[in-house]
Order: sequence, then C-alpha cells, then structure tokens
Amino acid sequence: MKKKPSGLLLPSLPLFTGAIYFLFLCVSVKTAGAEVWGDVNLGIYPLKSHIVAPNGLVYKPLSRIGINLNIGSNDIYIFNKSAFLLEKPTPGVTTNSNQGSLDFTKREFDFKIGLAAKPLNNKNFELRLWAISLNNLNRGKDQNKPSGFKDGIAGETRYYYNGGKIWGYIAGGYYFTKELVEPNGEAYKPGVFVGSKLNYDILTVPKKLYAFMNLTVINLNGRFEGGLAYRPLKKLPDTEMRISGSRYISIKERSPGQSALLFEIRHYFTAK
Repeated sequence: MKKKPSGLLLPSLPLFTGAIYFLFLCVSVKTAGAEVWGDVNLGIYPLKSHIVAPNGLVYKPLSRIGINLNIGSNDIYIFNKSAFLLEKPTPGVTTNSNQGSLDFTKREFDFKIGLAAKPLNNKNFELRLWAISLNNLNRGKDQNKPSGFKDGIAGETRYYYNGGKIWGYIAGGYYFTKELVEPNGEAYKPGVFVGSKLNYDILTVPKKLYAFMNLTVINLNGRFEGGLAYRPLKKLPDTEMRISGSRYISIKERSPGQSALLFEIRHYFTAK
C-alpha cells in the first residue's frame, strides 16, 4: 500500500538548505567579530486568508515562522530573511483524519539572502544585491520531492528616513532574473520594482505603539500591507504584538487579488 504524506512530516530540501545557510551565518559571527541584529517571528492566520503558492496554486495558510538576520556593521552587512508557512486542513491535501481540525501540512518556504552596503559612509542611502527563492512544499503526486518554485536575483537602492514620529525607507530596483508569480497564478518576469516601508509612532514613546505600511510594486503587480504593532511588556521591550492585513493584486489586469490577515508575535535582538 502506498504511504500517504502526513501533515506532521518536516519539509525536505528547501528548509534543510535554509538551515545550513542560517548555521553558516551564525558561525561567521564569531569568526568575523561582527554585530548581529534582526528578529524572530511567529504568526497565525485566523480567518479565510488566501495566498498564492510559488507553483501558482492558491491555498489557505494556517501559520508562519520567520527570521530576519543581519550580520556585519552599519556600513556593510549580510542579510537573510526566511519564512516557513503551514497550510490549513483541506480535503485531498492533509491526510491525518485522527487530528481533525488540528491537521495541517507544510506548504511554503521562502528564503532571501544578500549583501547591503552604505557607500561613502552615507547613513541614508544603501545599495543591496540579493537572491530570493520561493519554494512550494506540497508534495503532490511525488511522496519524496517538492514541486514548484520561483526565484530571482535583484539589485536595490534604499533611502532611509527618520523624522521623529515617522521612520522607514523608500526603495527601487531591478530583478535581473528570473520569474515570480502573479495573483492569478501565472509566472512572469519581474523586472523593475519600487517599494516603501513606513512607520508612524502613535504614542510619544518611540516604537511602543505604532502603525506600519508596506507597499511593493513589481512590474504592475502590487502588494500592500498595513497594520499596528504594540510592545506591552516593560520587562520585554523588544517583544511586540502585531496585527496586519495584506492584499496582493495585479494592477495591469485588475484581476481578483489575494488577501490575508495575520496575528504575529515578533522579538527583536542585537548581539556582538
């Protein structure tokens, strides 16, 4: 009898590769005597959110685990951003009936790594070069190998702004290769992109309670995210709770987009 995949099985090659990169970066810290900063995050999707997988199929996410890691100095550093997503129980996808509504399956692992530098000691401008890999973890007909992925290499320029209550950055760049996926599931060549990440302090205490807005447009495919972040604990000032909504649409075709609501806990860290 052919063995069915279980929702508790761990992802194979993409997650393993990401773990190797992560360990390599951590070991490099001690060797180079560099500074390390970033955050770890855990989120759940409480409502009927929809996300397009790298293979073009739409699925309902259950939760995500992520890490943003930076190693280096203020002038030049390596950065890494990873996210592992689980899918909600769906007929024909999750197969462990004993778990009922608690059943799930691994679904997606996204990974970005690159190099950032501030030329001429300019604190506001930053140049970035990075590679991204979006990996579909649904095994489909093959019980051992994942299928479907998207990847690319891009260059980016950022301008950072800090005006007291408002801080963040605006960015622009170009994908040299290869392809991404539209909201309707079709693959496309990304090319030029622009974006921004802006934050606004609601309270007089910086980063205690603030609103955030992220916008990215890649070759007329847009993604908008907005929400609130709150740090309630005095003993854990670097831990915050976030709620955000996101929307991904095709501006050119005006086709129905995908949307998601996310509750998240994020912890920021810094070490030398």
